[in-house]
Amino acid sequence: MDQNKVEIKLDQLIMVEEPYNILQDLELLEYGGLKAKIYNEYLNPDEGGPIGGAECGRHLAILGSIVLAMGFHFKKRHYYLAIHAILDRKSDLVYDAPYLNLYAIPVLAEKSKGKVYGELLGEHNELLYTAEVEYMIMSPAIFTKFYGKNKVEEEIENIESPYKNRRNLTNLVFEGDRLKADYGVIRPNDCEGHFRQYPALPVALVGNLFGELGFELFKKHIPGYSKLISPYTTIRAYRLAFAGEFVTFVGRISKHISKDTILVTAEAKVGDEIIASVEFEVKGVNP
Repeated sequence: MDQNKVEIKLDQLIMVEEPYNILQDLELLEYGGLKAKIYNEYLNPDEGGPIGGAECGRHLAILGSIVLAMGFHFKKRHYYLAIHAILDRKSDLVYDAPYLNLYAIPVLAEKSKGKVYGELLGEHNELLYTAEVEYMIMSPAIFTKFYGKNKVEEEIENIESPYKNRRNLTNLVFEGDRLKADYGVIRPNDCEGHFRQYPALPVALVGNLFGELGFELFKKHIPGYSKLISPYTTIRAYRLAFAGEFVTFVGRISKHISKDTILVTAEAKVGDEIIASVEFEVKGVNP
């Protein structure tokens, strides 16, 4: 391992920027991997810390895109669209930790697709999550061909990061083991840093909203737990959702795994089109 800090000019590699990308102290690892540090800026009030599954996916997906960019697309900026992720939470312990460490190594690196393996560790190097993230890789020309109609000219200027103060689901409607809710119209300011002039709702935010949906289902049917965690998640993104589009969420309890754990299946939609789907476990804990 190279212990020396490296100066990586992220604006020359990937399209995601601050405040969505808040990785710090990047270090090179063997086999083309990278290490980084993040501070946890958001945690759903129902979710047990030190960090939520969707936020773990956010940071590891960004770190993985840098890994792929350094190894294969170093000379030109590309869009790295996370299309599938599997996250395993390795600890049921719930505690606070302001800073966390991440690792990511390349598994597959090709012209139009890639895959990384990542780990998120606590401040004492305890393993909290493992993840596998798959990407569709697009050059700016290809990205514009698909999404050019979504380009906006105005600059996004948020006073505070939209990733610290999140928009929650509204209009929750329960029908037995099912739940429908609205995110509503995506605003450009909801997407700052993802991507410049093409404001698209990050998959990590979609994942966080999936989590919110699942937590509401759990609390409705299984009371008595002070915190909830997601031991296992598999999420797929089928296309980007851009500013101006109206997003709804629908989900259901597909299985009661045990007295304290359910399996939730859910979809995010724009109209009748599914833009993302997820299957994840929700487990109740009392720290």
